[in-house]
Amino acid sequence: MAGQCSYPFDSVPIETNQHIASYLTGDSDLCNFRLISQSTHDAVDADNNSFWRRRFLAVFETPMWGANRSGDINVKFKREYQRRRRCLLFGAKYEAAVWKHEGKEIRKGTEALEVLRELLVDAFSDKPESSDHSTVYESVNLAAVLAFLNNHDLLQVVLPPKQTSPSRQRTRSSKSSLDIVCLPKQLLQTIHILLAPAMFDLGRNVNQYSFSTSQQCVYGTSTEHPIFEGCNGLDVSTSWVLHHINFWKFHMTRSAECTLHDAFRDLPADEKPRFWSRQLRQGRSTLGTHWKGSYAYLDRDLIADVRAGRGNDSAIADEFNGEADSGAGCFQDLKLELVSEDQRFSPATFEAHVKALAAPVSRAKTRAQQRSATPEGLSAFKNQSFQFTGEGHDVAEDFCAQGWLNALPAQHGVPGWQRMTMMKYYEDLVTGGVDYDSLWAYEGVVLPGGQIMLGRWWSPSDGVGSEQYSGPFILWCVDGPE
Repeated sequence: MAGQCSYPFDSVPIETNQHIASYLTGDSDLCNFRLISQSTHDAVDADNNSFWRRRFLAVFETPMWGANRSGDINVKFKREYQRRRRCLLFGAKYEAAVWKHEGKEIRKGTEALEVLRELLVDAFSDKPESSDHSTVYESVNLAAVLAFLNNHDLLQVVLPPKQTSPSRQRTRSSKSSLDIVCLPKQLLQTIHILLAPAMFDLGRNVNQYSFSTSQQCVYGTSTEHPIFEGCNGLDVSTSWVLHHINFWKFHMTRSAECTLHDAFRDLPADEKPRFWSRQLRQGRSTLGTHWKGSYAYLDRDLIADVRAGRGNDSAIADEFNGEADSGAGCFQDLKLELVSEDQRFSPATFEAHVKALAAPVSRAKTRAQQRSATPEGLSAFKNQSFQFTGEGHDVAEDFCAQGWLNALPAQHGVPGWQRMTMMKYYEDLVTGGVDYDSLWAYEGVVLPGGQIMLGRWWSPSDGVGSEQYSGPFILWCVDGPE
């Protein structure tokens, strides 16, 4: 008909237009294609929004809610795809703006963190649950998060200065693409903890927080700096974990320190801290067998100086395992194996110190505890305990270990945390049994994914309370990729 404009897309089935749209990897190209004609518009937004489900699953892994096929699930795929792409593109650049969603005001800075959390929790959800581990599965969600780190400055605001208000943070770096304002501190710190392997990456230029402050924290006692908080003792102290990450990052990634950097740099790539390879789930993840790590220590008088904050005035040098042998810091190898229920054993002396099997405490909530890290699912939480044994070599002699893993509730919406307790001991050369005069107790947290442990060691026979002789340790799994 004269004067009527006809588009070639109008003459093909809607499935063909959808197929064409699936090849448009750029979102701007997809938007332009959608605007060509009514047919291209319908290919994208009609047909019960089926295109958006396929688009989402072509870019991201299956979300936890993705198996639900009822109602307007495709509309949710559309909304969540656009939300994720927007946040990954802009981060918190427009954090001061407030937009409305379903009648609620949402700050975009908070939304960006929530998207990162969703991507990390859903990572590896599409990995086949089979016994064939001949190929390494690459998570597209994790790749998207790492690309985000390359484009924004999220890791430049770890542990802001003390004077920053606990409810409001504002930090600007030279890149200024992720100016963080009004972000929930606990959620931000939780994301940072999940990104610990990236912070240990020598190829990333990550800012260093005040080392002396972290040093004071990691040598602090369990009374002054508890690992677990909350009215039930099940909330992981995220600031405590980040101080430990900061402490070890300082020694392993800074060549100027002449401590652990050279040994860490020379490790093969598969023997450095890495991300998990299975989806994060509540409860125990499979315990790796081969671990590498280190512990730091100071003479008792120097520990007193660190705890008193005198490390702020002049540097106090840490010492590490292996220095007595080689004269330089190195890493320790440890082999751990789970124990079946019928072979469990728990010496009373060990349990008296590490309290691995003690039931969670129940205290009245203080004002500061009204907002727990574990509000969701806490009533259904099951206090599971799994025992493991270990063996390794420390300085000039072999040692044994016996420990426990205790599943923790999800923290700030992230599952997969565990409490680790362990007693390191030596063989009595006379009796062949345990040398109870040389015990070293360990308590720490296994980060989600089961690849990194951070915690505190202490001497059960050398001081209690504020006089406890203790220090930090780190372990990471070096099993081959599945």
